[in-house]
Amino acid sequence: MQFFEDLASELYTAWMTSERDELAFPALAQSMLERFAPASAIKLDDLFRWVVTTDRLPKQFDPRSRFGNFALTVATRDDFHIDVLVWTDSTTAIHQHNFSGAFHVLHGSSLQTLWSFKESRRWSDRLKRGQLTVRVTELLRTGSTRPILPGPAMIHSLFHLESPSVTVVVRTPSSALGAPQLSYQRSGLAYDPHFDLDRVEKVRQLLCLAWGSGHPQREALSEAAISGIDAHSATRIISSIGSQTPADTAGRLIDVLAERDPELAALLRETVSRAERDRRLVDLRKQTRSPRHRMLLALVLNLPDRDSIDSVLRQIAPGESPDNWLWDTIRSMHDTPGQQPDRKSVLGFALNEASEQALKMLLRGHSIDEVARAIAGHDDLVEDARALCSTLSAMPVLSPLLEPRLTPA
Repeated sequence: MQFFEDLASELYTAWMTSERDELAFPALAQSMLERFAPASAIKLDDLFRWVVTTDRLPKQFDPRSRFGNFALTVATRDDFHIDVLVWTDSTTAIHQHNFSGAFHVLHGSSLQTLWSFKESRRWSDRLKRGQLTVRVTELLRTGSTRPILPGPAMIHSLFHLESPSVTVVVRTPSSALGAPQLSYQRSGLAYDPHFDLDRVEKVRQLLCLAWGSGHPQREALSEAAISGIDAHSATRIISSIGSQTPADTAGRLIDVLAERDPELAALLRETVSRAERDRRLVDLRKQTRSPRHRMLLALVLNLPDRDSIDSVLRQIAPGESPDNWLWDTIRSMHDTPGQQPDRKSVLGFALNEASEQALKMLLRGHSIDEVARAIAGHDDLVEDARALCSTLSAMPVLSPLLEPRLTPA
């Protein structure tokens, strides 16, 4: 496509003047994308029509579309290429890259969060434990352009708010500066999900088969397998096996791992628990088409605390207080019928008069003591009121909104 060929040619010339220095490439790519402004020049339907009518596509760097629901290479040069990625599913993955470049929002909008990671335990260069902290969160609208830095210099998550969302990515094939490509979990786990050893992959496949079919030797096979592989390989197997086997399989494998490495087992148990919470929120998000409902669910899926969520709400609705926006949205979800027979509302649980009052006060910054006294009405009921606050904080939709506020004053 001529537009992207012109962009690639000018970027190539600019990079040559920088001696093809990889440290210079992200800024050059960002500057070129901002100058060419694909969102103002390219219509998505024109791009799709070009794909089905041209008799020659550039070399495809992701022919199976493993990254995105549809990945299309639109221009290539010796040491970089330009891809258009179409996303119909959103992901909460926090990750770093083993390449350099920049990306541009061609269609839709996305929520980008940049994170820092402070390592506290290292099993290997492909498996670590630490603390994730939000650095900044921003709403990227159509036309936004941002750099891609290799390695831990840019740990980010990018949640696509609309379906489809489309990004243009200018990138090097790989980087000498940032390997391996780690994925981060909010439990504190950091590991490389892309590193494949043939033997480990066959062990993973065999355990999937054994647990999926109820093989009588599945536990003995698991004990032998987990005891014979390194910690990273065990993590990769446990992290990927859940979607292909009965619900308790990952937990059973973690029990086996606990005999050898209790710390890693506890970390994986928390990781699996958080993944289940996220799955429930994604399921809720599929039950509503309301942009406001879907935005709230995207925020609690991707951000760990109220401060981070409020910072995005000030970008989304600058004329409305975050407290009011959150309460009005939760109330609307409660009043919207669910699409599944076992759900009375999109919110996923019912509110009564006491829980409404408690939730409204907690959202507005009142301490647990103030809430308990306000809704108890009698000293004997204060502990019941505290228990109600704890129950509310355990709800997947509410936990990032309430947990930091459940400390007594």
